[in-house]
Amino acid sequence: MKEKTDMLKLAEKATLSLRGLYESWGYKKYRMGRFEEYSLYAANNRFLSSEKVLTFTDLDGRLMALKPDVTLSILKNTKATEKSREKLYYIESVFRESKESHTYREISQMGLEVLGNVDLYAIAEVLRMAAKSMSILGKHYILEISNMDFVMGLLDAASVSEEESREILPLIRGKNAVELKRKLQSFSVEESFIQDICRLTSLYGRFSDTLKKAEAMVKNKKMAQAVRMLSELYAVLKSAGTVRNLQLDFSMVNDMEYYNGIVFQGYLEELPRHVLAGGQYDGMVKRMGKEGAGIGFAVYLSELERMPVKTAEYDVEALILYNDTADLSQLFQAAQSFVQKGMRVRVEETIPEELRYEKIYRFENGVLQEGKKEC
Repeated sequence: MKEKTDMLKLAEKATLSLRGLYESWGYKKYRMGRFEEYSLYAANNRFLSSEKVLTFTDLDGRLMALKPDVTLSILKNTKATEKSREKLYYIESVFRESKESHTYREISQMGLEVLGNVDLYAIAEVLRMAAKSMSILGKHYILEISNMDFVMGLLDAASVSEEESREILPLIRGKNAVELKRKLQSFSVEESFIQDICRLTSLYGRFSDTLKKAEAMVKNKKMAQAVRMLSELYAVLKSAGTVRNLQLDFSMVNDMEYYNGIVFQGYLEELPRHVLAGGQYDGMVKRMGKEGAGIGFAVYLSELERMPVKTAEYDVEALILYNDTADLSQLFQAAQSFVQKGMRVRVEETIPEELRYEKIYRFENGVLQEGKKEC
């Protein structure tokens, strides 16, 4: 008997479908414990969204932490090299500080990682997996893509230092053109470059149209390579029928310590915040002493709990009432016949309080008869 998946919560249904998608493309499930030695996060805190980590002392005296991040744990144990490729997916919970409530939250997430030999095909496949993941979460979605090398190439051309870039990137991400212009002027950036950098805050829209605008802004080799990569990725994704819900957004820039190259985020029409985020993190791979590169994304299953849910009119479609003389074998068979039809059924001696049922049946003398619904 097949389970009726529409009885499951959206996050549970998504998990089942995403797992099938990832495994069909050769991704292997990665399993890990809830705890990790705190030293891993202390040594790599630049890659964490917050320095606050839940810790405790284990029975053997080691300082342990509840995982605030999955990728670091995967990187710690990967055997991928520049010539080999490891493809993994995971279903895990992480524990992070909530900026809204200033408390720790358990965040359920699912994602995938490609490590080692990350070529253009691997990047295209991950973007394809991200787009397919979004289509599973909802029909009306947008997957926004950017290339941080394009942005960093423009800042290089404008002679903006690394330290200055750390102040500028949040303003680009926040689309704050006014403050961005003021900050660039304080750094004595040439006016022509100020105009181009401020244009990044509004350089978003349909993939093909936005790519043409970006191409006209190219100043150096790094920017040209970034545009060429996006063009090649677009061609691959178009051939796979994946471009309808794609947009380019060059204001989407993430932490330069963590990400490089392609970055992306997925949005559902019904939610204000992104439910999927990912990108390339080659620098982090190297800083952890590993070979090759890395790209991946996470789907924030906890965010799906914010989705508006249409409340079912009934708790069950069929309520079966029986008495103490009923043949239990026949009663089970009668109830099972409803379940096999895809209906929800509840078997009781009396009508439960506040139970919403569509139809009521009485099982007497081995016969199931529909009765009148009580008001």
